[in-house]
This record gives sequence, C-alpha cells and structure tokens, in this order.
Amino acid sequence: MPSRSLQERLQDILIEIEEIQQMVSDLSFAEFCQDRRTIKATLYSLAVIGEAAANLLPEVATLYPQIPWKQMRGMRNITVHEYFQVDLTIIWETIQSDLPMLYSSLKELI
Repeated sequence: MPSRSLQERLQDILIEIEEIQQMVSDLSFAEFCQDRRTIKATLYSLAVIGEAAANLLPEVATLYPQIPWKQMRGMRNITVHEYFQVDLTIIWETIQSDLPMLYSSLKELI
C-alpha cells in the first residue's frame, strides 16, 4: 500500500504549484534566469510534482486521462537526471502555461 493516499499526493502537487507561482509571480523571464535560488527551488518543486505523480497507482492515470501524468513524471526526470541541460525557456513556459491549467484540473479532482 502506498505511504500517501491519492488525496495527499494530489494535495502535494497543488502545494508545489502554489509555491512555484509565489516564487515567480513578480519576476520576468530575464529576472528568473538570473535568480539561481528561484531556479533551483522551482526545479525542486517540479521534481516533487513529478515524484508525486509517479507514485500514484496506475489506475489513476486511466481514471483521469486529462491530467498529463506522463509529462509530469518526464519533467521530474529532466530536472533530476539532466539538471545541467535544463532549458529555462521550457521551464518558464511550463510555469506560465501548463501549471495553471494543471492546478485547475487537479482542484476539480479534489
């Protein structure tokens, strides 16, 4: 049995999205690229999101195919295993476009 419930893991993801949004809310892309602490914190939060998604039961992806579970896990792998090759443009686009939609979709599930 998983150590954390579906509800807890979804809540973990929501919290990380909120934290990322708070960290970058007053930053432009150029400012983000110059702020090493925010970059590292954001990458960590994206890794946590991917880890939470990876630890869900496989049935969850089947029940909720509208959620990009595979992409969430993929982003975690990039931030952890390809850290020095991370493209900040893609990270910024994820923050600005993908995370708000993901947040809304997960809120509906909860």
